[in-house]
Amino acid sequence: MKLRELAEGLDDFVLRKQFLDDSIEILHISEDSRDEMIDSKTLFFAIQGSSVDATKFIPELINRGCRTFITNKEISVEGVNLLVVRDIRKVEALVSKKFFSDPASKLKVIGVTGTKGKTTISYMVYNALRNVGIDGGLIGTIEYRVGGTSMPAPNTTPSPLQLYSLLNDVVGSSGKFVSMEVSSHALMMDRVFGLKFDVAGFTNLSREHLDFHKTMEEYFNAKMLLFKQLKETNPDGYAVINIDNDWGRKAYEFVKSLGIETLTCSIERDDADVRAKNISISIGGTTLKFIVEGREFKANLVMPGLHNVYNAMMALAMAMKAIENPKIDALVDGISKTEVKGRFQVLRSNRGFYVVVDYAHTPDSLEKTLTTARSFNPKRLTVVFGAGGDRDKGKRPMMGEIASKLADKVIITNDNPRTEDPLGIINDILSGIDKENMRKVIVIEDRALAINEALKLAVEGEIIVIAGKGHEDYQIIGSEKIHFSDIEEVMKSKYF
Repeated sequence: MKLRELAEGLDDFVLRKQFLDDSIEILHISEDSRDEMIDSKTLFFAIQGSSVDATKFIPELINRGCRTFITNKEISVEGVNLLVVRDIRKVEALVSKKFFSDPASKLKVIGVTGTKGKTTISYMVYNALRNVGIDGGLIGTIEYRVGGTSMPAPNTTPSPLQLYSLLNDVVGSSGKFVSMEVSSHALMMDRVFGLKFDVAGFTNLSREHLDFHKTMEEYFNAKMLLFKQLKETNPDGYAVINIDNDWGRKAYEFVKSLGIETLTCSIERDDADVRAKNISISIGGTTLKFIVEGREFKANLVMPGLHNVYNAMMALAMAMKAIENPKIDALVDGISKTEVKGRFQVLRSNRGFYVVVDYAHTPDSLEKTLTTARSFNPKRLTVVFGAGGDRDKGKRPMMGEIASKLADKVIITNDNPRTEDPLGIINDILSGIDKENMRKVIVIEDRALAINEALKLAVEGEIIVIAGKGHEDYQIIGSEKIHFSDIEEVMKSKYF
């Protein structure tokens, strides 16, 4: 595609234009200076971000033959095609959409937002649709899937260029849909700008990312951007809302005010579109009946916990609206079989105790995870957790209070301390624990030692919850990213 064609429609964003040859054929677009495909036919997005200023790579890229750049930094470079723009992520989205021939228009795009449940729901939708014979893609926190290929996910929601490239790959692999998580950061930072959604879901809202959003109201408003975009890009699209929480009911009212057709999910209300009843939860899974359009569908979820009943209801409603004449039995079967790494993942010891590895890293999610584990009537409940550095400090004492009230034994340790003093973070957690519950607490800064101490002291019938990192296979200490996996640490011990 010629540069002039890619630049069409960008006038409102252009601050300065320097085109020496707008007839140049662009065969590749990139934002990664390490990309070995960069050459004279490449358009490079030199983005000045909060941590990296990619304009510093321009001289090196010119030496490699690149002659066309778009940047958000006012720079002067002779002898190249250059656009200096505002709102560069919007520009990146518009250019990528055009370069890849709008792959979203050839797919059903199913997006889910909310604080908790996004990852599990995206997997459940993906498996549900594949179980009725429809192939597609998955984009989320743990991985990106296209056809039979999986790749690690650097961001829950990728950059516009990465996103449109992935959607193009899904189309190229004969996929018909993509199931994706849509984070509040992605919505605020224009990573999904202009993307046509067909189905959008909202799960719940609890304290997280307040270092970025400042208030819960701002956080909620960021999530609602998904539904504004749904209305703008696809007025015939559908919304799916869990209405059994206050923020869900507020989201429902907001979405209805936009005139979007909405399906509701509830355990508590008989007037919801998708309901669940006869729920029986054990550590081995959950049995229930879905009620849809007056019909009952039995389900046996591999993933335990009431929160996964809500996830399954959301996934069923979203999958139903993504296809015509849905085979609900087959969708339920695909959802029931879904397992997600590090999301209430149950590991059984050869000594008769259980370990639950979970991503819970907020007060609300930690409370729900421990409450679920407690509902299985363990002989003893132990929790191993910490809190991330350079993130919302206000949640730390809250998490300490919750853990000390719900667990019989509490081991406080590291969880990505980043540039903060690990002991300072631990002390913040300890500040939320009263004197009486402090007797339950052990502090072991080294996460591997903390996990192994919990395993060593475990008794038959105990449940150990290792919270905070879930699927992650690294620790960030200082500025260094070190390989570390809670799951690997458990499985390599002599007790498994």
